[in-house]
Amino acid sequence: MKLKVTPADFVVEEETELPLSTRAGTYAVFQLSKKSWDTFDLIDLLARRMRVRREDIGVGGFKDRHGSTTQVVTVRGLRGRPASISDRNFTMRFTGWAERPASARDVRGNRFTITIRDIAPGEVQRFQRNLDVAARDGFPNYFDEQRFGSARHGAGFMGKEICLGRRENALRLYFTPSKHDDQKTRKLKKCVIENWGRWERCEGMGFGEYGRILAYLTDSRRAYHQALQMIDRRFLLFVVNAYQSFLFNRVLAELLRELAAHGRFPLHSLRSAFGVFEFYGALPDDIAQRLSAAVLPVPGYDTVVADEGVRGILQKVLSEEGIRLADLRVRQMRRIAVHGVERAAIVTPQDLVASQAEGDERYPGKRKMTLRFFLPRGSYATLLVKRIALAIP
Repeated sequence: MKLKVTPADFVVEEETELPLSTRAGTYAVFQLSKKSWDTFDLIDLLARRMRVRREDIGVGGFKDRHGSTTQVVTVRGLRGRPASISDRNFTMRFTGWAERPASARDVRGNRFTITIRDIAPGEVQRFQRNLDVAARDGFPNYFDEQRFGSARHGAGFMGKEICLGRRENALRLYFTPSKHDDQKTRKLKKCVIENWGRWERCEGMGFGEYGRILAYLTDSRRAYHQALQMIDRRFLLFVVNAYQSFLFNRVLAELLRELAAHGRFPLHSLRSAFGVFEFYGALPDDIAQRLSAAVLPVPGYDTVVADEGVRGILQKVLSEEGIRLADLRVRQMRRIAVHGVERAAIVTPQDLVASQAEGDERYPGKRKMTLRFFLPRGSYATLLVKRIALAIP
């Protein structure tokens, strides 16, 4: 099975509830269509092109670079009727005005059109059966691997190091190369890590935010705290939120293990670079009812868990991670507030429609299927695909 073979194989259309006006307001609203772009990199480019600060550009979510995505973007500080922008792999079309910036609370959810390729003929029946089960019983509402892009170097969570006050470790992870970096970025990061503390050796290679931080460190040497403060605030929030998401995933997987042990239903463990996903098949009615109503903590410093069983699971996970809820307050980092929230334990796709399997023109002898469905904000379509590909009794 293969996913995202081409950008057209993974189409995401954001549904937003941001109020629009035809009268000029504080924020210009655009519809952004992009492919092969990381959201942070594109915001940096747009800020330069539009001559605004990065903080003046608002988005409701950070979309996958490996797909064709459409979402709302707001920009503060533009005069007159803004022109649309088209460039390599993205288009910004002006749609109106708003009195506040786009944020996650404006996003109702996303509609997906996903083509799954390279399906063996003998797997088609299992895929279709699993789709029926997922439509009825949903699937675990984990954060998927793309949520943890800042940890793709495999060296750990920058957000965890920030929470524990280990500023130098956090900055080291910021500069640790990943196979997902472009060549220019990878070359710079490699130089920085190999010459840690001797920043002047890499200063000529610096660009954008990396360049500003290197220039500062060259003058200030060990001022790691202030160097971290120079990073885009949204990125700092993103990496801390990514670690919160990892903790949620561990709590959810542990809950499913406990329920499976008592309810005697099978689980399928799927290992990833960021832990183990536990997936269930068809659920007993009582378990299905319990999970459909269950919400779990995405932990923050102010998290309070009423359910004794879930509270015990959270305490176990935090102990194994060597961190406390109080550490998630992120002291001494201005404008970084990490509150706890709740998240549904499972999610059920809405308006799920699957095409008949047909010949795959890219993989002779194999089949392809196209899925169309809606998921609420924050849920991952890639997890539904993983679920339907599993062989679960």
